[in-house]
Formats: sequence, C-alpha cells, structure tokens
Amino acid sequence: MGIDNDSNAVALERDQLRDALDTQPVIEQAKGMFMLIHGWSTDEAFTALREISQHANVKLRDVATVVDAAGSRVEPNLPDLARTILDDQAWTHALFTQR
Repeated sequence: MGIDNDSNAVALERDQLRDALDTQPVIEQAKGMFMLIHGWSTDEAFTALREISQHANVKLRDVATVVDAAGSRVEPNLPDLARTILDDQAWTHALFTQR
C-alpha cells in the first residue's frame, strides 16, 4: 500500500508540473499584454489576471487564453462553461481601462 500511495503522489505531482509548464507561456503572454497596454509591472498584470479569474470563477489559464486571443484577434479555444462565464462577466473592461 505504501508504494502505491507514493507512486500515485509522484504521478500526481508530475501531472501538475506538466500542466504548469504547459500553461505558463499563455499566462506570461497575457501578463505581457497587460504590461504593454497599461504600463503595469509584472505583479500588477498577474494581479489583474488573478482578480478576473476569481471574479469570474474561471481558471487563470482560461482567462489568459481569452486575453491572448483578444490581443491577437483569434477565437480562443475554451470549454463551453468557461466561455459562457467569461461572456457573462464585465471582465473585458479590465483589459482596456487603467487601474
């Protein structure tokens, strides 16, 4: 039992690290867009992404995907639920307004 639990824990950690590595570029791009548009620091840009994510109750990576898509005028590839929640929120106001 102990070895199986250790294996499961290692596999879970590996999967979480892979997910983090896969989502990091899109989050960094979204931060960069906020920094460029608003002149914000990296911390301010991340705070804005986090606040939008928490307010909309949508994963941070999905918010970042929408921000990136808005900046590049590409349709984001999101789960239907995330798209519905983001479409219903006024979060887009944060994209183009000063803090």
